[in-house]
Amino acid sequence: MLDPEQVNLEELGTALEDRTPETSWWIHPETGEVVPHVPVEYTGVDESEADLEDAGWVRIEPAEGREGYRDMADFTAGVQHRRAAELLDRAINGRGAFRRFKNTLFEFPEVRDQWYRFRDARSRRRALGWLADSGLVEPAAAERAAARYPDPSPQNEDVPAVVAADLASLYGPRLRQVLLFGSWASGEGSVESDLDLLVVLDELESPWTELRRMDAVLWPHTERSGITLTALPVSQEAMSQPSEPWLVRAKAESVRLR
Repeated sequence: MLDPEQVNLEELGTALEDRTPETSWWIHPETGEVVPHVPVEYTGVDESEADLEDAGWVRIEPAEGREGYRDMADFTAGVQHRRAAELLDRAINGRGAFRRFKNTLFEFPEVRDQWYRFRDARSRRRALGWLADSGLVEPAAAERAAARYPDPSPQNEDVPAVVAADLASLYGPRLRQVLLFGSWASGEGSVESDLDLLVVLDELESPWTELRRMDAVLWPHTERSGITLTALPVSQEAMSQPSEPWLVRAKAESVRLR
């Protein structure tokens, strides 16, 4: 039996996904080496598939196409970027889904990077499953190795906390508090909801000036996450004794971030 560490799982994953008509893939049951085979008319190397089989190599049959489609569907279901999720969901429906999915990802570099990590984890687990099913690796050893490659979380950033930290860098000692209110504060928020913040400053001369200043911080987070961010500047004095109904309500339901 092979030790899973002997096998290049990335190469084996590639072999399982390769459906090129002229190419076959093979693995050596003692060394774990994975190699492609292309007919002599393409390479000039006079080695047949029969020669590989006689030498003890095991042919790697490609995985079914539905496995790749399931990966796309599972990934799309977890995408947190609102616009990307919508377009990817459209892309995977109907003929040409793989091409449309790939083209859509190029519009969202961060989501594309998440997809590569997700696909790599799925590919390695699939490779380990194939090794176990083929009798080349003990099932228990394959299962232990597969546990090292869980699906990465598509949401690896606490958006409210990161935005609050950026606002602290922007304002320095002028910043007294950053408060989260609205649906996100109540626990009912999602990527479909606006993320509402109260930015409490020591003094506030012009709300419009501060809104323009904060936009440089908020917009990159909106663009990256697909979540609409709304930050309302208020003075410490107004926050201490709120008179406007919306501010009274926001203060009552808010959660402090900073």
